[in-house]
Amino acid sequence: MTDILHTLTVDGEDYSFTWPAGTTLLDALLASNLPAHYSCMEGHCGTSQCTLTGGRSHMLRNDVLSRYEIDQENQVLACQAIRDEDGPYHCSFDD
Repeated sequence: MTDILHTLTVDGEDYSFTWPAGTTLLDALLASNLPAHYSCMEGHCGTSQCTLTGGRSHMLRNDVLSRYEIDQENQVLACQAIRDEDGPYHCSFDD
């Protein structure tokens, strides 16, 4: 079986990456040497906030996002997001 490729959009550029199960989105992006917005990596600062579509996910910790942002706007903290399905997922960082 081949790894499913997920996509990332940053500053209008599209990238592909693999996202191993049980790994945070941010760790998957950094392992692929992709440009990602982050600072604290602990779910406190909100710098890694992004839109995530393509399947269900959950966050290990969230001190920043409202329930509305999560449920209605598909927002997650990349440093805390774990995928719950195979995808493919699409992540975008809005500037």
